[in-house]
Amino acid sequence: MRNKLLVIIACLVATIVTIVACDKNKAILKVPAYSEFATPRVSYNLYFVKNDPNSQIKIPIGITNVSNVDRKIVIKDSSYAAVAGTQYTVAPTTITIPAGKASDSVVLKGIYAGYPIGRIDTVFLKITGGDVPANAYNTTYSVVMQRYCEVVKAELVGNYTHTNDNASPQGPYIASISDWDSTGPTSATIKIHDLGATADVGYGDLDPSGASAGFLPTNPAHLGLTAMLDWSDPSNFTVTVPSQTYVLNSYGHGPSKILGSGSFSSCKQTFTIKFTVTDASGTYSAITTVLRK
Repeated sequence: MRNKLLVIIACLVATIVTIVACDKNKAILKVPAYSEFATPRVSYNLYFVKNDPNSQIKIPIGITNVSNVDRKIVIKDSSYAAVAGTQYTVAPTTITIPAGKASDSVVLKGIYAGYPIGRIDTVFLKITGGDVPANAYNTTYSVVMQRYCEVVKAELVGNYTHTNDNASPQGPYIASISDWDSTGPTSATIKIHDLGATADVGYGDLDPSGASAGFLPTNPAHLGLTAMLDWSDPSNFTVTVPSQTYVLNSYGHGPSKILGSGSFSSCKQTFTIKFTVTDASGTYSAITTVLRK
């Protein structure tokens, strides 16, 4: 009988311990309510403003737990130079998180007319109030805004009459781009004519008459060098010049090869290409050429 009583007492103690442990776990697992931007602030959240009424970005914002009542978050926008209504709009500035949900979004819309070429602004969104306290870490979201210029073939082919090579005091001279061939929605191949054509950078096989912008008419450098364009990353439009024959007689060392890469701007209509030329004697110092219309 005594043993049975001990067993009953042991079971009661175990049950009480289990209940207390569960209650403690519930307390540990309870998540406090904080409002925050769901994406932590980073140095550069880039937004390229397009000439499109639907150009906008949605910024996720929310609360760290779910409630059975609606809750509000209040935000304020600011910028060092951009003006609301001229460069951008933000809506809403009071966000209602519905009961049973934990997140929503804020819409930031850039105004294309407010962004001439070269203008860059940073817009800050900050949680300033609401029904729950703000998370100390994710209360501010910053967006760097600038114009996006569509890549238009007709605007980028043709003569670049203000082209310069960084190693040459001569110039500007005329280079040109032709044979645009689309290879995808954000890529194309082109031909670049007379890249690096100034007399002291022309690597040998020059036309003394000047009739072909420095290069002999039979040289690939004059006939056109193949290059690939890629603008899939709006913050980095790239141009690649793969290894290929540059001139046919490089200072008496036979054919030379060119290899280069760089960037281009559809807004400014410029190409900046850094390249090297190699022949049987070795590789010459790198040259940076900027093609400008």
